[in-house]
Amino acid sequence: MEEMIKERLSDREINYVQVFIGTERGCNPEEGEYSLTMGGFIGALNLDAPGGVDDISLVIDAIKNHVDFSNLPEEGSTEVILKESGEWEDVFWHKYYEIDRLTKYSA
Repeated sequence: MEEMIKERLSDREINYVQVFIGTERGCNPEEGEYSLTMGGFIGALNLDAPGGVDDISLVIDAIKNHVDFSNLPEEGSTEVILKESGEWEDVFWHKYYEIDRLTKYSA
C-alpha cells in the first residue's frame, strides 16, 4: 500500500476571488437585500463539484459568515478579495475561503 502524501497550500498556486457586494438605499443587507458580482479571479475555480462543494458556494459561505452586513455603505459597492485556504482532518482536505481584503465604496 502506498503512503499518502498530503498536499500543502505553500506548494501550489492559491486561488484568489474578487467579489463586489452591491447595496442600495432602502434595502437591508442584513436581510439578504444585496447583490453579489464576481469581478475576477486568479487560479482555477471548481464551478461544478458533484458530491462535493464548489468554489462559488465556498466563496458565498465566507461572505455570509465573515462580512459585517450592518457596516456596509447604505448605497454603493464593497469589494471583497477572498483567498483560498483549508485544513487537513485525518485524510480529508476541508477547503474554505478567507477574506483577504475588504474595501467599501460609497455612491
